[in-house]
Amino acid sequence: MSAAALLLVPLLSPASGESASRPGGTARVSEILAWTSEVYTRVAIYTGDEVAWRVDTVRADPKRGLPPRIFVDLPGAGIRDEILRKPVEVRNGLLRQVRAGRFNRDVVRVVIDLERESAYRVFALDNPFRIVVDIDGEGEIPVLRAEAASGPPVPAAPAAEATAPAVAAPDPGAGEPSPPPAAAPAPPAAEARAEREAQRSAESSPRHHRVRVMIDPGHGGKDSGAIGPTGLKEKDVVLAVGRLVREKLARTGEYDVRMTRDTDVFIPLEERTAMANKARAAVFVSLHINASPNRRAEGISTYVLSRGAANREDLELAARENGVPVRKLSGVKFIIDDMFTGARKNESLRLAKTVNDSIVRNVSARFSGVQNLGLKQAPFYVLVGARMTAVLVESSFISNGREEARLRDLEYLERIADGVVDAVRYYGQNGILARSGD
Repeated sequence: MSAAALLLVPLLSPASGESASRPGGTARVSEILAWTSEVYTRVAIYTGDEVAWRVDTVRADPKRGLPPRIFVDLPGAGIRDEILRKPVEVRNGLLRQVRAGRFNRDVVRVVIDLERESAYRVFALDNPFRIVVDIDGEGEIPVLRAEAASGPPVPAAPAAEATAPAVAAPDPGAGEPSPPPAAAPAPPAAEARAEREAQRSAESSPRHHRVRVMIDPGHGGKDSGAIGPTGLKEKDVVLAVGRLVREKLARTGEYDVRMTRDTDVFIPLEERTAMANKARAAVFVSLHINASPNRRAEGISTYVLSRGAANREDLELAARENGVPVRKLSGVKFIIDDMFTGARKNESLRLAKTVNDSIVRNVSARFSGVQNLGLKQAPFYVLVGARMTAVLVESSFISNGREEARLRDLEYLERIADGVVDAVRYYGQNGILARSGD
């Protein structure tokens, strides 16, 4: 993979000439989360308010006992004291830990200590603002500097300055990272290899030859999604459909079906994709129900990720599902490279059309007047960074009185689920998912 292919820009950035955050602002590193497998890790850095940021890498320094690392600088941000004191331990053979501190008085630095050089991709999401770092252990850290600045770029520290100790911080992670604490050493290479081989052996058993599918019922918990004229909630409908899809696919014995949620709980958008990546799923299907101010709007559509949308309605839908204003999407430039979603774009388009046609066919066999709105593309955050074939389904309009009533009918939900199941099975049986056992 070429270094040029890994140059990074933010997915979301402030208007030209506008600073995302200034010293003394309210942005603060309040939480750092990680979802991980032996070849993939997603790290999310939550700051609440939007803040400028810059990312870069440092190669390993064996003489000093320093591992390769990725760091994210946040000028003008604060940081919660507990994060200064307690790094996020990972130690999965790909990452050692994630730690943070003050690089200097004005810049918070988050450092990701790697076990080995790895390719990575960085983007930002809103509401709340968080910076997401996807790390792929099957690639290499780019040789060229990879900058991603939201707002004015942060000047790069000279090489000599980069090794300076932290300023006014109890943890050494503020400056260039020191080795992980001796009390928690990384596993020896031979041991790590043995663990990876054991996992591969387990995954090569007959049970793991089944196609792995991640079903994602949208919304949940505090996020009800769209609400119909009589109070029906999107989060409840899609959970019911997701359970039906899981039951029907699992019944065939051909699929290892998992769900991002099986109860009424809230899960952030970046965590849903991370769960699918961590599970090494072959297919990711995110289930949603549409809504519109036009109460007569109706129909079924299926989406794949794109940098923009063909019309205002699709942008408004993506904004609602993303939980941000449309203005946050109008200038979005998604970088979809071969390392992640781009490699599966064609397969996603094929599956999306198959899913949409299948749902319309199944529902129309019992219910009249079903509108096929077809295959569409829009910037849905939940699809960003998916490393597998990924689609988002909008099954009916909950804002339409007739379709809301149908969404209360178990047979209608069964027909939607049958459409998803038939499409996934057709897609799998035609050999497209042959790599699913990897």
